[in-house]
Amino acid sequence: MSVPLEDIQQTVIYIPYQEDEDSEEETVQPSQTLTLIHQEDDLDNGPLLRFDAYRAAWTQCLDRVKSIIAELYSPVVTDIVLHLSTAHTDILPGLPFPELPVITITDVSGSSVFLDHLTTRIDAEAGTMVTHLYPHDCVNLALGMKTLISGFVDRRDDAPKRKPATSLAPYDINVLQAWYDTFAGNSDLSDFSFLFEPRPNLVVLLHDFEQFDTNVIQDMLYICSLQVSTLPLTFLLSLAAPSPASYLQASFSRSTLTLIRPYHFAVPSGPEVLNTIIIKTFFDQEYHVHLLPGPTLLEYLEDYYLTHNTSLDSLITILQIAHLKHFTTDVFTDASSQWLARARSPDILLQAVDAEREKFWHSVSMTKLGITIMNVMLTSLGGTSSAAVQKGLDRWRGAAGMRRVLDKGREGVDGLADVLKKLSPAECDMLSEKIEPYYENLPEEFRPTNPNIHLSHRLEHLLRDLLEPPEKLTSLWTVWYTGFTPFPAEMLNPALRTSIISGLSFPQSFTGQDLPPSEEDENIDLPDTSILFKGYLKAGKMINVYDWFDHFRTVLEGQRARVIRTSSPTKGKGKGKGKGKAKKVGDDVDMDGGDSEEKWKLSVQARFIRALHELDYLGFVKHTSRGGGGRKGEFVLKTVLGIVE
Repeated sequence: MSVPLEDIQQTVIYIPYQEDEDSEEETVQPSQTLTLIHQEDDLDNGPLLRFDAYRAAWTQCLDRVKSIIAELYSPVVTDIVLHLSTAHTDILPGLPFPELPVITITDVSGSSVFLDHLTTRIDAEAGTMVTHLYPHDCVNLALGMKTLISGFVDRRDDAPKRKPATSLAPYDINVLQAWYDTFAGNSDLSDFSFLFEPRPNLVVLLHDFEQFDTNVIQDMLYICSLQVSTLPLTFLLSLAAPSPASYLQASFSRSTLTLIRPYHFAVPSGPEVLNTIIIKTFFDQEYHVHLLPGPTLLEYLEDYYLTHNTSLDSLITILQIAHLKHFTTDVFTDASSQWLARARSPDILLQAVDAEREKFWHSVSMTKLGITIMNVMLTSLGGTSSAAVQKGLDRWRGAAGMRRVLDKGREGVDGLADVLKKLSPAECDMLSEKIEPYYENLPEEFRPTNPNIHLSHRLEHLLRDLLEPPEKLTSLWTVWYTGFTPFPAEMLNPALRTSIISGLSFPQSFTGQDLPPSEEDENIDLPDTSILFKGYLKAGKMINVYDWFDHFRTVLEGQRARVIRTSSPTKGKGKGKGKGKAKKVGDDVDMDGGDSEEKWKLSVQARFIRALHELDYLGFVKHTSRGGGGRKGEFVLKTVLGIVE
């Protein structure tokens, strides 16, 4: 297993648990764990059924969001791919030397979604090969060039190996030149069974370009520019800077800028992307979702996206957490008393639920139509009306406008007629033409009875009738609508330090064990790592490993003695927890006395080393130097101080 422990880009590293092959403990199946949830008044396999419903709803929502994102990114991706294909053919005549094509991609969100779409599209295009470079790959020039060259040369596992004695250095650009001349146009090789005219382009994608060493990149660009006439290299730079041209001028010297021919592209971002995704995912008339977001979720989504993180990764994560929260919450608490009588007959209950579902989604379709008409109005008047009208319409734009409409319903459009009265006659005619086709989809009761009414009043009355708050439609609205349920922000941005310390101090609270507190020893039921962490909390800034081990050994000796007492036949009532618990705690002890004392001591030492390594993995200890006149190797430093036990 490859774990990037030395990667400075990673703030948290997850190390999966690997069970020992010789473990004899009974493995608890997921279904057995899930059945512990909501046991009272629950269906058979209720948690599993809810999880299946969550998975179906979230899969549908995720597929829809991905398709919208692909649609938003498609124009930019197409332009970049087009420039890649013509970067080495569309050259200005009369240049004193060939320029190295450099394409900058500005994505202020810093998300990986766009690069995933771009690389997928480039890989699908014939005549282009891509290699990826990250900041830790280019800490110096030799390593950077070696990584760049090996990204192309070592693409095939069955490629012929070079002999070190007769080969060039792995960081020599001539290695890539020789490989390109040999393989790129060879039709006998499976991976390169194509002939191009011109020959295939080589694309180098630099992720998080601002974190690269500028001096290293300048040297790499200079080396590659020397071979650009025979080696069609193109550099893609992923930036978060809003002005890539200014960033390049500030970072690179004038001599480097004369070697490159830059093209600049910007990735769609900001409120427009958020509004498009929300509207087309949840309020599109042609698309049906399983779950409708409420005002609280929309408010949190807009605030987090615009204030904290404009990444689409965070947007998708928030939507997924909202779905998971909804399907793990008891939504029938308030409506259960009204449905007890109907629950006596399953057929009657199902018919009633189907009727409520049909009623709810029919009204939601009218709400979607109202929001669609409102967005058509805002889009039509954007940039053409006066500043006073634009300022008045801002309250209904984007997620904030949808939140206000869903929260207040009919009252959410109060004042719209006063704003529309400021439109000129030409603007009113244009807006009327845009909205007129939507009247055909309206039921008879929603159509205006008097066509002579001014457009402003007619439109406000129409939106009042269409925009009915979903929570007023049916008593089962909580099944299909998040409503005013608070978003679990702690799941999106958890306090990792506090959670780890709490888990080590009170492991039973995280493992679901309902064990009563021990009256004899607070450490009697703790795992080895938690026992060691207890000693960690009581120690000073530096910990003597031998004293730490002695404390650990004392606790294990107490556990061992307790196991022997509870397993021995006694008279009267005792405080033992039974043979099952004794076997679990004392699994290293032979009740028949077969284990020697020496074997027990070795077992204690091994368990101590394992627990110490786990704390080391978590970053709680720092090793001191051995010898040299200072502290010896038997001391370790605490990295976390000020913890109250």
